[in-house]
Amino acid sequence: VDFAALCNLLGIKYSPSVLIKGLAHTRAKKSGRKEGLDQFILELDNEDPLTAKSLKIFGWKVDDHIIKILQKMLPSLSKLQKMDFLTVEGNPLSEQSYQLLLSESSSLTHLALKNNRMGDGGARLIGSALSTISSTNKKLLALNLSFNSIGDEGAAHIAQGLRLNRTLVCLSLSNNQIGDVGATQLARILGEFALTHEEAEERIKLMERKAVSWISGWCLFIQLSNICSEPQEPGGGDLLSPLLDTQIQLRDGELMMPGNTTLVSLNLSGQLVVRLNKMNVYHS
Repeated sequence: VDFAALCNLLGIKYSPSVLIKGLAHTRAKKSGRKEGLDQFILELDNEDPLTAKSLKIFGWKVDDHIIKILQKMLPSLSKLQKMDFLTVEGNPLSEQSYQLLLSESSSLTHLALKNNRMGDGGARLIGSALSTISSTNKKLLALNLSFNSIGDEGAAHIAQGLRLNRTLVCLSLSNNQIGDVGATQLARILGEFALTHEEAEERIKLMERKAVSWISGWCLFIQLSNICSEPQEPGGGDLLSPLLDTQIQLRDGELMMPGNTTLVSLNLSGQLVVRLNKMNVYHS
């Protein structure tokens, strides 16, 4: 993966320098290079650049073109687990492309997007990247969305994305503009909740496909029984979707689903709306 070459192909005249840490960090020190502004900082396990496990974008404004370049790089960087956008002014994108880093093919397990002014529109795209009825991110463990001007509407979108996501463990939404309404939306997905009509329909489709797969598996098993002395019995397969959770129960005409118990850390501290409300109460 050649970042500079990709930039040239897309007609990007200026790109930050690439600083390599790990085994190559010693060479960087000898040459007098230091960590500073306008850099991509890569952490490697060995001399092979494809072993990069951490990428920090430091002090440099990332635009939509660079996000798309990073998206093209990710499939080759199969060991990349952490990406941190670190800059004083943030990296606001006109096209809100951060969700491209959370595609199903991404190997990222940690993503920090602090101070990028994504607002409710960006939160909607992030929520959809976490999960929809038909897709879900199965890699990301920690996501930092602090200082992003996310309000109640954005919090509702994030909550929607957490309904069927069973991978994310830590989520920070600190220092945004989330009030009681948004906090309530997030809290609801942590406890038992009712499936929507669309989710219930998708559950039926998944159960039908699972049944067909099970029958096909047993037919193959019976055929192999006539050939092999010890054929392997067909298994139930992995639980590909939370909508197939066996703990879903019909109650009072609604399908009730267990809440998201995978998310164990949710940081909502320092909300601007809460601080302003307290100030208004104080002055009144």
